[in-house]
Amino acid sequence: MTKKEQIIEVAKTLFRTKGYHYTSVQDILEKSGVSKGTFYNHFSSKSQIILYIIQEVDIKVEEQQQRLIVDGDIHSKQIFHSQLRVKHSIYSTEKILELYNISMAENDEQLKKYMEESHYKELEWLAKRLIDVYGFEIEESAMDLATHFTGGLGYQFRYCNQMNLDTKSSDILDYNILRLEKNIEITKQQKQQILFPFSSGNNQESLETVLSNIGTILEEIKKEHLSKEEQELVHFILDEIQHPSIRWIVCESAARQLKILSSAPKQREQKYNQVYDMVSKQARIVK
Repeated sequence: MTKKEQIIEVAKTLFRTKGYHYTSVQDILEKSGVSKGTFYNHFSSKSQIILYIIQEVDIKVEEQQQRLIVDGDIHSKQIFHSQLRVKHSIYSTEKILELYNISMAENDEQLKKYMEESHYKELEWLAKRLIDVYGFEIEESAMDLATHFTGGLGYQFRYCNQMNLDTKSSDILDYNILRLEKNIEITKQQKQQILFPFSSGNNQESLETVLSNIGTILEEIKKEHLSKEEQELVHFILDEIQHPSIRWIVCESAARQLKILSSAPKQREQKYNQVYDMVSKQARIVK
């Protein structure tokens, strides 16, 4: 275990047992056995530890959610519900909810920025998955549905904790999934007022532009040091988009696999995400 990992593990334990606000940097130093200089080489403040922990948990959630649809059907309701339960399970195991609440009150610009971006990313992911599973007829209402589900779920978890209720958190999640399904049924049956119109942007770019963008990014990636599997997937997508009849669903699977296999630097990881998003949009159009 590295010094950084040592600090993190000790901090997690202290945050859970003593509470974040009652844990000092000195407490972490004493329990981890590292010097103050070593601590500040890795973290500029205690709130930066929260940022690191939350980022690591979010990465774990995203990886496991992606694994669920590698060989599965992106339109499967069961897989979608499993993805929601994966996040809930990891958050419960890591006891991350309290740190999320604390993070909102911390005067740390980097932490605040990450939380704002991650909240939007979560809502956008959920809105897109709702369209995948329940169809384009709910596209315009997808963000309304996503914010309603996420907001209700969050406040019910907080209420349960504050009132020291013995309601199982998994029961709260399942209840909200059922409510989400009912809201989707209502949305499909009758025209609803829309607060936050959502568009996945499928028709905003011409196919020629999309192909050019995908090709440009993958050609840039080709110049980097890639694993054998990454090379094969990159070449496969580049070859496929040259065909008159592009198999977008197959390309989507390859792009998704790139994201999962990759242990790439952050910049290349962002490029993989861009390619996946563009390919995924085209796959939805042709289905």
